[in-house]
Amino acid sequence: MSTQRVDTVEKYFKPLLTSDKLSNWLLYTSIVLSFVLLYVGESATLKSILNVFFIVVTLLYFAASNVTSLYLARRAQNKRMTHLISNSFGVSLDDEETNLYYNNTQNPSVTRLGINVFENSLFSKTTASRMVVGERIKIAVYIVLSVVLIINRNTSLELLAIIAQTLLTTTILTNLIKLEIIRHGFETIYDACRTLFLNRSVNANAELFTGQVLDIVMKYEILKASMGINLSSGIFHKINAETTIEWEKVKRKLEI
Repeated sequence: MSTQRVDTVEKYFKPLLTSDKLSNWLLYTSIVLSFVLLYVGESATLKSILNVFFIVVTLLYFAASNVTSLYLARRAQNKRMTHLISNSFGVSLDDEETNLYYNNTQNPSVTRLGINVFENSLFSKTTASRMVVGERIKIAVYIVLSVVLIINRNTSLELLAIIAQTLLTTTILTNLIKLEIIRHGFETIYDACRTLFLNRSVNANAELFTGQVLDIVMKYEILKASMGINLSSGIFHKINAETTIEWEKVKRKLEI
């Protein structure tokens, strides 16, 4: 077997990540513009230009965010799920190819499927745990700044309204909530996988084991699809080496 890592499915995630970054940039641009418009002064011409720019940015954000969530994310996750099945059962369901994406020497079987999702849940929970730290800091800074402005009696009601609207009606707070949910979900699935393989015996009921594996797989895929959170590829590559070592330790301990 080749020792070179191959993952042709990754090409579907690159435009997804680009579109996601563009959506975030447009979101923060629209937030900045909403504050600028509050203090732009009495120049009607400048206000008109900024309002037009604000409308264009808002429309572009709407388009980019919907393309990301409704098309690019669905396509990428569908490809990854299809190849999970292909790899687990040794069948070719598409033209994609991976090598060393799944670190698992089991023969094609339900057991291999369970171990693949076990490995996925470890990498997913580790990546999500790193991501959530940055989001928590972002929200904490935003809340502290908001409290300072509220305490300041010179702060206008218009500014407070924009702050509240930004926090409650944009994806800033929602993304943190979703990320917390998906992080906890991945941790729960990882623990369920570990318990399943820890307690599995040679004489275990094959039908029960199959049902338990499929139950975990469905929960893992539904969690990813329902939250719509794109895990950071940058963080994934940063944690890849140390998490691979951790995964090897888990496999040895559970003898899988």
